[in-house]
Amino acid sequence: MDNSTPDMPELLVQYLDGSLQGMEKESIDQQLAADAALQQQFDSLLLTREAIRYYGLKEKVKDLHETMMEEMREPVKHLQTKPASSGRRMFRYAASIAASILLLVGGYFVYNFVTLSSDNVYSANYQKYELTTNRDGAAPETATEKAYRAGNYKEVVRINTAKEDTTQKGIFLSGLAAMELNDNTKAITCFSEVLDTNKKVTVKSLNDEAEYYLSLSYIRNKDYDYALDIMQAIKDDPAHVYHEKVTSKLIRQVKMLKWR
Repeated sequence: MDNSTPDMPELLVQYLDGSLQGMEKESIDQQLAADAALQQQFDSLLLTREAIRYYGLKEKVKDLHETMMEEMREPVKHLQTKPASSGRRMFRYAASIAASILLLVGGYFVYNFVTLSSDNVYSANYQKYELTTNRDGAAPETATEKAYRAGNYKEVVRINTAKEDTTQKGIFLSGLAAMELNDNTKAITCFSEVLDTNKKVTVKSLNDEAEYYLSLSYIRNKDYDYALDIMQAIKDDPAHVYHEKVTSKLIRQVKMLKWR
């Protein structure tokens, strides 16, 4: 089946609704696994459906409330002649509204669960590390620092790979450069090396920074257990440089990613 055929959107809708069976369903499964653009199109369709359902629940609650208020505005004579019936109607509407609110809340959490991804959690919490400007009399910039400041991330990684800069800062910047290049494996290796070295020395260098960026690299790499271990430690340490960035919401989101 050709992804570019005009009937593909309709087939995706049928696939989403569960109406495709047998070879047709298998064909869509294979195409979604092999085509990132098609998978993104399907994800957008899924989110659109969830958003419509969410909006529909809101409208249902609104309609029930308006109906109940309309009956409550009926003439007093009507209420006096059928008090029991009126009471039952109000109870029924109240129960319906309560049930709809529960569905609305549930729909909200389902929507958040469905839309959550490692990439958007990463993006929401990633902030590019900025080098401080050298002051007069300070040591001159290293080749790693110059390349990083210039945004030449490939050169930063090359310097590290060639072992031309084995300082803690050089290794840390290489990890940051790898993040910018979407190389999770390299980033994790560099930040882990910084932390391992810090365990062996009295004066630690860039330890808090390496921990935070390592946790983000783990999130993007879908290593959620490792990310949670680091983030929980950061959250439990008020003195940590990134303590305020690791919120309960962030930890909850990572846990949700782990459950998916």
